[in-house]
Amino acid sequence: MVVRRTGRIHGKALVMFPLLALLLAGCAGQKKAQTGPIFFPPEPNPPRIQYLKGINGSKDIVKEKLGFSVVSLGKEEEDVVKNIAKPYGITAEKGKLYVVDTILNEVYIADVAAQSFVSLPGNKGQGKMKKPINIAVAKDGNVFVADTFRKEILMYDVNGNFVQGFGKDLDMKPVDCVVDDENIYALDFSHNDIKVISRATGELARTIGKSTETEQGLSMPTNLTLDSKGFIYVTNTGSGRVIKLDRDGHIVSSFGKMGDAFSEFGRPRGIAVDDAGRIYVADASHQNIQIFNDKGRLLMFFGDPGLVEGSLNLPAGVTTTKENLEYYQKLADPNFVLENVIFVTNQFGPVKVAVYGLGHMKGQKVIGNYGEGAEQPKKAAPKASETSQK
Repeated sequence: MVVRRTGRIHGKALVMFPLLALLLAGCAGQKKAQTGPIFFPPEPNPPRIQYLKGINGSKDIVKEKLGFSVVSLGKEEEDVVKNIAKPYGITAEKGKLYVVDTILNEVYIADVAAQSFVSLPGNKGQGKMKKPINIAVAKDGNVFVADTFRKEILMYDVNGNFVQGFGKDLDMKPVDCVVDDENIYALDFSHNDIKVISRATGELARTIGKSTETEQGLSMPTNLTLDSKGFIYVTNTGSGRVIKLDRDGHIVSSFGKMGDAFSEFGRPRGIAVDDAGRIYVADASHQNIQIFNDKGRLLMFFGDPGLVEGSLNLPAGVTTTKENLEYYQKLADPNFVLENVIFVTNQFGPVKVAVYGLGHMKGQKVIGNYGEGAEQPKKAAPKASETSQK
């Protein structure tokens, strides 16, 4: 049996965006357990997203390797199990998945290829996290964690050992960060800007993201990401907009606004950009992930709030990767070919990290961001009484 999620769609949105309504998977929870693959968008549109699995801790990564009777470091496997409590930030780099736990004040590192699930070793002493929320991993393997209580960006080396903190003297509340070879870009919720800090000296180089006479700047920003071309994307809960900047701080473009229609946001949080330029935005109010093209045009969304497989419950962080596709392909329907993998953190519900695959069915001709027939999709009929959960 193949499960194709329909969803709750606002009547207002159907009027404003009749064509988009035909493409979009909704966000309604299902009361009964589902069997078979879970796909988005709903039939009769070609499937583009499949829910693959949930990750709640070490048992979901290392169980094939350890079993239940293997002794690890002198302890029974049950004694060293690590469970994720309340995740927020997430990123993937060099085949590893990094998850920030805001309750346990931990960073977990999962490696599906090596079947390992460990805590960041340097989270002790001077490197002890007090309220980590988001994370970035540089190309050189160094790890950077935004800690809102310490008011610093904490840096750990490739082995996970603490190196130093950045920005303690800047009176900021860092809620996220990205890094390049030269700088740390710390998202400051308190001052609605981005602090650009030199990795070499630790000094503040400049601040970017403020409003100008002609452009709206950051407004209660929560998350940011850096794409492969060097552009920075920031989600803003104050304005409901996604703002795109270059690394010199110029505002290039923006899209979205506060609202409950398509392309609008209730509480935008995590954001990611894949290699094809698709932009993924997590919304804790609509409890879904909206996907846009590089021009800010809505392509589709997926999620389904509820306590069943494939659902999203207070989604916070999102990231994508093409690494370890062979592993995740084994979790997909045999006829569904993965193009990349999407990870979403949930702050509530039975699944803490939901894993989805973006792809297409075998024999389906892919046109742009959709499959064959996407130019003239057919409508999935939502119930008149359905509305999006907030």
